[in-house]
Amino acid sequence: MGWLTLRRRAEAPAPSVVPAEKIGAYAEHTEDIDTPSSPPQPGQPRRFLNTTYHLADPSTPDSALPYISPKILSELEEQYKSSSTSPPTSLPIWIVINNVIYDCSDFIHEHPGGSVVINSFVGQDCSWQFWRFHSKQHLVDYGRVLRVGRTEGVRNRFKEPARYIGLGAADEGW
Repeated sequence: MGWLTLRRRAEAPAPSVVPAEKIGAYAEHTEDIDTPSSPPQPGQPRRFLNTTYHLADPSTPDSALPYISPKILSELEEQYKSSSTSPPTSLPIWIVINNVIYDCSDFIHEHPGGSVVINSFVGQDCSWQFWRFHSKQHLVDYGRVLRVGRTEGVRNRFKEPARYIGLGAADEGW
């Protein structure tokens, strides 16, 4: 089962029961949409603020990734928000999960949840939101090759809501 994506059609054949002026949008499975992106390769250079960054080799531990200052991420976020094109194509799409920076510039076109959620966290921490929808296996399978560095002190702009799983054995007297 794939995710559904709303797409616009220039011309849509109008069925006889639906007026032609109401035709103009349709939904399709994203796995049926061809995207021209290719997966990033380890060591592929990325440029931002006159500095070249490389995607890490999957075997590199997170602790050995180069340190990238939170100021760089803040600058990226500001440039991304103030760009005249939406989304800007000249800027990298970096997000932070557990103090590791992931370059989603190429992956954003393949993300099953769409590009909007990734675009809304460029230059920011999205750890608890990521873990609500993904498992550690997702990071192993897809994230290891997207890492460009590590950071610290980048805070999630949203407070994580409390999760109530259920009553345990200690709550028998409830």
